[in-house]
Amino acid sequence: MDQQIVDQLAKDILSLFEAEAPSRENVGIRGTELIQEFIQKPGVGESLAKLDITKKIRLWGSQGSGMQILLHGADTPKRSSPHDHGQSWALYFQVSGATEMSTYRRISGSPGRPGQAVLEKTDQTDLTPGNAMFFGPLVIHSTQHSAPPARWIRVTGTDLDYVERLRFSIERQEAVIEKRYR
Repeated sequence: MDQQIVDQLAKDILSLFEAEAPSRENVGIRGTELIQEFIQKPGVGESLAKLDITKKIRLWGSQGSGMQILLHGADTPKRSSPHDHGQSWALYFQVSGATEMSTYRRISGSPGRPGQAVLEKTDQTDLTPGNAMFFGPLVIHSTQHSAPPARWIRVTGTDLDYVERLRFSIERQEAVIEKRYR
């Protein structure tokens, strides 16, 4: 894949929040359109399909720094526990297959803080190719891939491996800080 095409996508997404904070309106809607245009460029879809997604692939961004454009995938059934992205935002764009996205409301405990956490599922959406979901800071969500394979692009405001964020256990009704700092 031509790195100039990825660099242009990053530049275009970054321009969306030069004048205003990232939101569902600017990054969520216009960012989705930009990624759709990116996917439709000659050779991009084929190049993404050939990448080994046993781990996430950084398409753009520097480790530990600001905005990241990542490719993720699931070749076997996979389910994440509910989590947030701390103070960062994220845009999930489905390339192939489907991702079952669930969102939650925390009904006990303090937002963004570890400790007691009773969650209530507020929505479930099947994200299909060409569709996307935007999550602002502290939005609790989970992903599931019941019928792999699936591929998706995730754009984040920062490298989430270097951000304190919460992972939730519905069974234990608690939130714990997840630190990766790789």
